[in-house]
Amino acid sequence: MPEQMSPELEYWFEKKKQKKWIKRQLRRKAEDMPLKITSLMDALTIILIFLLKSYGSDPINITQKEGEMILPKSVSTTNMADAVDIQVTASTILVRNKAVVNVKNGRVDANAKRDGPDGFFIDPLFKALKEQAKRLKSTEKSGGKKFTGDAIIAAHNAAPYRLLAEVLYTANQAEFKTYTFAVVKIRE
Repeated sequence: MPEQMSPELEYWFEKKKQKKWIKRQLRRKAEDMPLKITSLMDALTIILIFLLKSYGSDPINITQKEGEMILPKSVSTTNMADAVDIQVTASTILVRNKAVVNVKNGRVDANAKRDGPDGFFIDPLFKALKEQAKRLKSTEKSGGKKFTGDAIIAAHNAAPYRLLAEVLYTANQAEFKTYTFAVVKIRE
């Protein structure tokens, strides 16, 4: 480097030193500053609460098909967001949209019943409901809502009373003692 620099060159070297000094200072400050995400956490909490509230507002989603699942009509309303849904279609009994046992001509096969063709206790339904009760009780122990034994029964409008009685009896044996029947709301 020459002893005597031109003013332009001297200006350029000075600018470069200043930039390096500024970068060093910014790097030091960045190392000392913790990341502050308080406002971001507030926004994420609000979004989480909104999603949880909207998820719990519609407890079951029932697809109606002609001949397979047509719900009766009613003007009453109930919200049982924490209830287990049991669907009785023309061909299947489902628990939380999972097929548990087949139905043929409005009857459950005698092999699926504990006491044969005249029995009320449906073994596969009992096992599925007992599993749901166990799951709900475990969430209660970890700070969730108290297990109340609520069930929503969505039955095809042509389901025989005997089949519904068998479902209700089995649900009662699996600790589900409060029932609400799902219906299509009639607009007044």
